[in-house]
Amino acid sequence: MRVFIGIIIFFLFLLGLGVYMEIVISRQSEALLQTLDGLEMEVLKNDFAALEEQVKKLNRLWTATRKVWVLLIDHRELDEFELSLARAKSYLENQVYIFALTEIVQMKQIINQIPDKQRLSLENIL
Repeated sequence: MRVFIGIIIFFLFLLGLGVYMEIVISRQSEALLQTLDGLEMEVLKNDFAALEEQVKKLNRLWTATRKVWVLLIDHRELDEFELSLARAKSYLENQVYIFALTEIVQMKQIINQIPDKQRLSLENIL
């Protein structure tokens, strides 16, 4: 009986940890999406001072987020996001705003997909 209770407690702990990680990923992805939306708006407005500040904000947020996600998420998705981020920064530095917008949209799509892929659902299990 003690073994059975121990197994149930362990299972509930793992379940709670999984739900907590899902919430963390969801919140962090939402913050990244808001920052990317702000960056996109600044590019469309051609506000260069605010654009530089948004890029710095995105870098700070991504650095903090990456430390958590590297433990939880497939590295391929993180690498794709980082490559898009590097290309977007390069395009912004060279004032090629159309290409920068495409990279921003690609980063948004990558971030949108991450919580869906990590969510515990029947689709992801099968």
